[in-house]
Amino acid sequence: MKAQDNRVKNTFKPGQFESKWQEQWEKSGVYQPDVKNAGKPFYNLMMFPYPSAEGLHVGNMYAFTGADIFGRFKRMQGYDVLEPIGLDGFGIHSENYALKIGKHPKEQAKVSQKNFYRQLREIGNSFAWKNRLETYDPDYYKWTQWLFTEMFKHGLAYRKKSLVNFCPSCKTVLSDEQVVDERCERCKTIVVKKEMQQWFFKITAYAEKLYQNTFRENFNWSNKVKIGQRNWIGRKEGINITYPVVAATVPGAPSGHLGGVVNAGDTTITCFTTRPDTNFGATFVVIGPEHPFAVSLSKPEIKAYAEKTKSKSEMERIAEGREKTGVATGYYAVNQLTGTKMPVYVTDFVLGHVGTGAVVGVPGHDRRDFQFARKFKLPIIRVVVGSDGDKSKITREEQVQEEEGLMVNSEFLNGKDIHEATKLMMDYLEKQGWGKRVTTYRLRDWCISRQRYWGAPIPMIYCEKCGWQPVPEKDLPVELPDVSDWKPEGTGKGPLAKVKSFIETKCPECRGPASRETDVCDTFLDSSWYFLRYPSVHTGKTAWDKEITKKWLPVEQYTGGAEHTVLHLLYSRFVTMAFKDFGYLDFEEPFKNFYAHGLIIAEGAKMSKSRGNIINPDTYISKYGADTLRTYLMFLGPFDAGGDFRDTGIAGMFRFLGRVWRLVIVNFTYTGGELKRVMHKTIKEVTEDIQVLKYNTAIAHIMEYVNLLTENEKKVTKDNIRTLLLLLAPFAPHMTEELWKNLEFGKESIHMHAWPSYDPKYLEEDTLLIIVQVNGKLRDSLRIPLADAKNREAVGKAVRGSAKTARYLEGQKIKKTVFVPGRLINFVI
Repeated sequence: MKAQDNRVKNTFKPGQFESKWQEQWEKSGVYQPDVKNAGKPFYNLMMFPYPSAEGLHVGNMYAFTGADIFGRFKRMQGYDVLEPIGLDGFGIHSENYALKIGKHPKEQAKVSQKNFYRQLREIGNSFAWKNRLETYDPDYYKWTQWLFTEMFKHGLAYRKKSLVNFCPSCKTVLSDEQVVDERCERCKTIVVKKEMQQWFFKITAYAEKLYQNTFRENFNWSNKVKIGQRNWIGRKEGINITYPVVAATVPGAPSGHLGGVVNAGDTTITCFTTRPDTNFGATFVVIGPEHPFAVSLSKPEIKAYAEKTKSKSEMERIAEGREKTGVATGYYAVNQLTGTKMPVYVTDFVLGHVGTGAVVGVPGHDRRDFQFARKFKLPIIRVVVGSDGDKSKITREEQVQEEEGLMVNSEFLNGKDIHEATKLMMDYLEKQGWGKRVTTYRLRDWCISRQRYWGAPIPMIYCEKCGWQPVPEKDLPVELPDVSDWKPEGTGKGPLAKVKSFIETKCPECRGPASRETDVCDTFLDSSWYFLRYPSVHTGKTAWDKEITKKWLPVEQYTGGAEHTVLHLLYSRFVTMAFKDFGYLDFEEPFKNFYAHGLIIAEGAKMSKSRGNIINPDTYISKYGADTLRTYLMFLGPFDAGGDFRDTGIAGMFRFLGRVWRLVIVNFTYTGGELKRVMHKTIKEVTEDIQVLKYNTAIAHIMEYVNLLTENEKKVTKDNIRTLLLLLAPFAPHMTEELWKNLEFGKESIHMHAWPSYDPKYLEEDTLLIIVQVNGKLRDSLRIPLADAKNREAVGKAVRGSAKTARYLEGQKIKKTVFVPGRLINFVI
């Protein structure tokens, strides 16, 4: 054995070869599949970045590398892998960065694009660069606008005046999904409510399908994302109970019961509930200040209360533990089950857009209702007895039974468990005409309008004669005009509203004078369909080519952040479902498999600009090389959990790759097969780990293999080294390519070589571990050759030859020997 100094240098210096391979890969098109003729297509997609800052940080590289490793693995398994990349460059993030640095968004986009693509090349991913796209390219957003017009034509896009989320800092409307804990998800400013005319997409029309599809067996998504979407959609099965409203009791009528009342005309209040079984215990009704009945009342106290509520955030209104407030309306809702008149209150903890905006109070079996009843001295009736058997009057909050139990004080429901009682009560209410079974959803329609500049103009035209008309396809794209005054003002109108030459146009229907919409599209519309465009990026006449789409979609593997659970991922599912119904697609789910990666922290703390610990990958690529950074990131921990980035850790990974380099460049001439067993075992372990994205354990197995090869250097064969390079290739693509070519393992790229397979015969153990006991106590353990492990005499002889066992048996008389073949031997002395 000798070092091959004439072909490969002894020292691992990634700076000498990484950029060379990046250029050669792109020039040769080794990662560029033939999208039209691919025989075994595999669409491997990662969420494209938005270029909103100085550049990509190490957290971005973590996500991209993890996705790329899987793509490289599938390519080596014989698939034609499409792994495209692009930039999600429109939107608030990019525009705000341009504002910060004082550059026009269009000019800044050019600078960001150059820098981001440089970084994406330097990490060494196997991108299909010919399929790249940028959402701010008119050739792309032409089709984003077409998508909008198709939604309008099919009745899924509409304009209405509505209370919307408005960010005072970003000076634009936000969708519900862009508001987190009452704050703008981008700048963290507290969001306020404004009534404005806005465009919406009717995502609620697909609420049931969006919800139910997450339970499909073939919906292979990270569980936390599936649960997150279900919770956001918020599907509930229940019943709307309609209560007649009366104004006051006639003097002399029995207190608390219907009879001798002044009716409030035909007024009713409908309350949604999932627990109608408890309705015999209902004692009041509460409505939000936004409820039509509350708005219709002229009582000064109610008007003042409603005005005061406007200054509170929704989070504040529904916060647990907050003292309950409210104003009595002077009206009563009649519980037709009992004839009881229930006072109606206006309260801020009921939100107008949740359910029907009205709630029936059952204080004996709901803690919030109990708190309200105690505050306003309202009756509390027990109608459920829990597992504790307590039948006493409810006077303390800890007595409130919200879950399981048997019905009491409920006439025909008495003795039934709550589940049976719920069904019986629904049947009864529907039969009487007092209620109707319904399914409700938390999901609200997607507000698509943005009062900003940097976005795709909404392709709609308003004509006084013809109303709103979509821009014809032949006139798309409606290009974003170059303007100098592009900063948002927060007036409810976007910057385009000041551009007369943009606004004035002709109605596509009657050719009369008309005005363009001046809002731009939410950036999440741009990303809701980009995966459809990638394979067809060179198609000019349609948004996507029918045959190419049929070949490559749905996406086989999609990797991204769980923070997009109720934004991009939900919107993409909705758009795909809609366009299947329109006849443009033959599938309704865009991604077969979705894997949510974890987050990277730095030296034990979350990365943030305020902490000054944002990690620039350029620094580490320059010092250690892309392969070291890639492999280290994947070794930090489970890919779905993230990890803690530390300088000491990446230095250790650099040393490991240096050990691999020095091991591989030795000229191995040995032809024996002693290490075949461990080689095949390692192939199996690494293959199975990468298949389920357990990259950290895959690398650990490779490390064990390297250690064993190093310890047994004289027994290492070229096949052992060849296998090592192939297993390491997805993680360290530059280094393995350099060694593969220089050591002449093959003419083609290592990344196009077949993934190694293991032979099951080498996985069988050639020894068995035998436990040695003396008088039933563990004293020793020995590995015995497989051929001898079930032979009493052979095992006995081997065990007695062990110094450790001999110490316990020396001078002792063995009364009995218990032998379990292949497992245990016990000497009784």
